[in-house]
Amino acid sequence: MKICIICIFYPPYTFGGGTVFVKTLAESMSKRGHDVFIITTKPYDGSASIHSSVWTVNGVRVYGFCPTSVQNIPIYSGKVSKYSRIFTFLLNFWNPLSYYLVRKILKKEKPDLVNIHGATYLSYSVYSAVRSLNIPYISTLHDVWTFYPLNNLPYLDKIAGVKYPFLNDNYKVYDIISSIYAKINRIIIGNPNYVTFVSNAVKNIYLDYGFFNQSKKIVLPNIFEIDETESKKEKTNKKTFDIIYAGGLERKKGGHTLIKAFRKIHDKYIRLHIFGSGEYEVYFKKLAEGDKRIIFYGQMPNEELQKFYKISDIAVMPSEYFETFGRIIIESFRVGVPVIGSNVGAIPELIKEGYNGFLFEPGNDEQLKNKLEYAILHKEELKEMSINCINTAKKYSVENNIYKLEEIFKEAIKLK
Repeated sequence: MKICIICIFYPPYTFGGGTVFVKTLAESMSKRGHDVFIITTKPYDGSASIHSSVWTVNGVRVYGFCPTSVQNIPIYSGKVSKYSRIFTFLLNFWNPLSYYLVRKILKKEKPDLVNIHGATYLSYSVYSAVRSLNIPYISTLHDVWTFYPLNNLPYLDKIAGVKYPFLNDNYKVYDIISSIYAKINRIIIGNPNYVTFVSNAVKNIYLDYGFFNQSKKIVLPNIFEIDETESKKEKTNKKTFDIIYAGGLERKKGGHTLIKAFRKIHDKYIRLHIFGSGEYEVYFKKLAEGDKRIIFYGQMPNEELQKFYKISDIAVMPSEYFETFGRIIIESFRVGVPVIGSNVGAIPELIKEGYNGFLFEPGNDEQLKNKLEYAILHKEELKEMSINCINTAKKYSVENNIYKLEEIFKEAIKLK
């Protein structure tokens, strides 16, 4: 098959679990003999935006362009003005530049199938571009951007204390705006031949909003490269109990709740290792001030981060965010590290209480403290759970799942 994958980001611009999944998918399909190419965004470099750049990553061709000719994608440019956000928000519905360039690339490449992994920043006009050429297409949903412009549910934003541009903390108004936003996007996106969801949590919320009534629908979770030779924790004689958090320094990821819970535990032999960056770095460090047991490492390559997973006793994913999958959980499981996660989104689909981790209510630092204390006092139980973690991770390996994706792709092509 000749397959086009449309996604928001792609290496060398890698941000979040969705990007890692798309890269794994593209390279796995390429290794299996399929011709795969990518259409994605890239940072604005001052050059004419009516042309796309082309580069290659591990044998996969990548077409990239900046959809608005300005540096207003926050993840590329840092903080963006409120007015620039409005500009991006409006163009997100239907961007003529994205429509033109995506259509031009598709006419040139003539793929058998297009797989769309999100269109935020590119805009939902990419769906129109694909349909105009009568190419079979699959929409793979990783997020809730389609009906919440800031990609999170209002009640979770309230727990996290997130403030909105122009609206501050008016969650009801944001909910109303999001409802209108969803109705418009439902019309623009239409009904792809197939829709795949990375979790039941994602599937259920889209169906609740009335999306994809005429599409074939299936849940296909993210896939991972699982190296079984590394699926054992390193044995050490360390005295400390090590807790790892790699969710970034954002309020919606709940790191502040973890710090509050950790500081309630008076044990000099525990350590909290915090990885990542974000706009709330100063706030997080202020919360941790004076506690030498809490260590900040900043952003770190995934290969280096894996070394810390191996010597950790437990990982924590305290999200105050509608997690649609939870890549960090599988990253922990594959080296045998149990996870304490908040009971929201798809997290309880991965974490089974007492089997491979523990759950607590999002934002509840007292509950989280109790779960941490239990883990600290039951180290032998964690060792027994380690095998369950590894077995859970294997369910999401490329080897166990890539053929399922191939079959879906072939079925979608037949629906033309």
